[in-house]
Amino acid sequence: MTITLELPPDLEARFVAEAKAKGVPVSELVKVYLYHAPAELSPKQLTAEEVDRELEEAADLIPEGIPALPDEAMSRESIYTREDDWNR
Repeated sequence: MTITLELPPDLEARFVAEAKAKGVPVSELVKVYLYHAPAELSPKQLTAEEVDRELEEAADLIPEGIPALPDEAMSRESIYTREDDWNR
């Protein structure tokens, strides 16, 4: 398969210099880079069990004795009080 790429001049210069230093054609050097590229570019999808395990591990990082937030701490009035006062 043949693929044509338009590279920025600085990247092209780096490939050319490295290929020359190694005594190989630029195309061979680019192949080496492509072979070593990550096979999967998208993040891994976790199973429900993996998510549960990760959340349990995160919860274990919270020190003992920290009090829980009261429900009113998560209310809109509590969160946006200052911003609402600034806009008056």
